Amino acid sequence: MFFKLQLLTFNIASAILLIFFLCLGSQNLSKRYTLNFMINKTVPLPIGFIIGSSFTFGFISGGLTTVLIANNHDKENFNQE
Repeated sequence: MFFKLQLLTFNIASAILLIFFLCLGSQNLSKRYTLNFMINKTVPLPIGFIIGSSFTFGFISGGLTTVLIANNHDKENFNQE
C-alpha cells in the first residue's frame, strides 16, 4: 500500500511540475490556435501548450494505470535481486 502511495505521489508531483513549466514557457508565444469541439471552440491557445498539455495528461493517465496495476510484491522481488 505504501509503495502505491509513493508511486501516486511521484506521478502527481511530476505532472504538476510539467504543467507549471509548460505554463511558464508558453506565456509569450504570438501564434495562437483554437480547438474545435463539436459543441463549441476553446479560447486561443499556443500550439505548444496544446501539445504539452495532452502529453501531460497522457503522463498522468499512464502513471495512474501503473499505480493501479502495481503489486507490492514487485518491490520486494526487486530488492532481493
